[in-house]
Amino acid sequence: STLLDLGCGNGFFTFPAAAAMGADGMVIAADTSEQMLQLLRDRNPRDNVQILKVAEVEMDVDTRSVDGAVLINIYHEFSNRKANFVELKRVLKPGGKLMVLDWAPVAESLSGPPVEHRVDLGTATGELEHWGFTIETNEPFASESWLIIASLAKA
Repeated sequence: STLLDLGCGNGFFTFPAAAAMGADGMVIAADTSEQMLQLLRDRNPRDNVQILKVAEVEMDVDTRSVDGAVLINIYHEFSNRKANFVELKRVLKPGGKLMVLDWAPVAESLSGPPVEHRVDLGTATGELEHWGFTIETNEPFASESWLIIASLAKA
């Protein structure tokens, strides 16, 4: 299996995902920031981690090659969410899974983006459905986040 960790940063999710995937699985750790990718490299990831610099909206990833994608705290960062999710649909296999975890627009805290940059769960759910994803789970997650698990229709 192949998992895309889009917006991987320094590898917060990449490292446990690579361990869980084992030697037969691959994690594509993708980010737009070369600085974040260097921090990930400095942590010596496993051999089953492919580090990939991407431009927003474009990824050098084969069409229908990814079994699942994880987006942690980057949904609110996309300047063109629709274009980014069209690209995600391109790289996901039919039936591929998508997990999105992001900041809920709740009272501002010491962590996370400003409230006005956050996207509410209903908006994100509606957008993903509109762009062709089937929502399997959408719920508040912890006190300041929401979680969506979705999939692409099988061909």
